Amino acid sequence: MSLLLWLMSLALRSDLAQPVASAPIAGVRTHAPVVALTFDACATSKQANGFDQQVFDILTREKIPATIYMTGTWAETHPAAVRQIAAASYIEIGNHSYSHARLSLLPPDRLRAQIDDTNQILSGALGRPPLSLRPPAGAWNRQVLLAAARAHLPVVLWTVVSGDAGGHVPAERMRRLVLAQTERGAIVIFHINGRGPFTKEVLSDIITGLRAKGFRFVTVSQLLSLPDAILVSAPPTHDQPERK
Repeated sequence: MSLLLWLMSLALRSDLAQPVASAPIAGVRTHAPVVALTFDACATSKQANGFDQQVFDILTREKIPATIYMTGTWAETHPAAVRQIAAASYIEIGNHSYSHARLSLLPPDRLRAQIDDTNQILSGALGRPPLSLRPPAGAWNRQVLLAAARAHLPVVLWTVVSGDAGGHVPAERMRRLVLAQTERGAIVIFHINGRGPFTKEVLSDIITGLRAKGFRFVTVSQLLSLPDAILVSAPPTHDQPERK
């Protein structure tokens, strides 16, 4: 499905009788040599996590268009970081739920609140709205897709997992993995909340390596809006954990 047809279907929807995408977006097929780097900024009601200033500084120094998926809780507990991100016009914002809840396990009212409350928090804190939803852990089902459609947000997962979460993948292996797996239209997932201890060590090399392969960087919405973009669906599972 092209992004244009997807947006047209959104525009024609009533609140309840809505055609909904059958799966989240994992990336796109395109002739353009572009990739989207994404960074999750997760926090929960019990764990505030942090902010990887050095990762953000690399994006700033290199002026890399990127998409940061924030939880509402993270935005509330990191106001200084949010101000920095808000000032970076090349950084796009995505909704990552309010408390990093597993959205596929929630009843409809709590699911909608996780999305809608975060939209309000991020729009107020950053002065611009989130443009897509990334469900925590990549967990989704039809109700998640429906709630996102009601909020006019495409559901976006990833094509390439950097493996930075938890520091389980060493920096050099991460570099090789991302450079080897990234192709045109790919969405790469990293973290910017202290869960990826090696990301700051290897991100510059990954950027340099991708540029050497002829790639340029775009935000998720720019990727989905490419004239020739054909959306690639995530695998058809209803509770899909993020790979480490």
